[in-house]
Amino acid sequence: MDMEVLSADDYESVHRACQGLAARYGMVTLNAMMEAWEALVREVEEGFDSELVWEYANMLRCRSWLAEAWPVFTDRIRAARQAELDALDARFQLATVPLRGQADDARWHSRRPLLIVGDTLLELPGSWVL
Repeated sequence: MDMEVLSADDYESVHRACQGLAARYGMVTLNAMMEAWEALVREVEEGFDSELVWEYANMLRCRSWLAEAWPVFTDRIRAARQAELDALDARFQLATVPLRGQADDARWHSRRPLLIVGDTLLELPGSWVL
């Protein structure tokens, strides 16, 4: 994102989103949430550790934050980051499957990693069983 083209209104929209969501997510930044989403997508692609299965929903909070913050951002901020977000979402879609009972086009909160690695004896949540 080219920081020179951003206006005070653009920066204010990011600040407003961060402040507005702080009670639920803590004080975070747009860059931190994009980086967290990218890291989670990479982890899901490479094989999600079975020992983290019960933390998975909490790990998805970065994407939920982005969904809630996105409408608050100015058009310029959204345009600057949309392609990056779309690419991460597409990678996530390819590396996951819908939870049992969900449609194939289910969003991030209704999908689980396709590849689960680690201790295969650990019990998976019922919705993760295909």
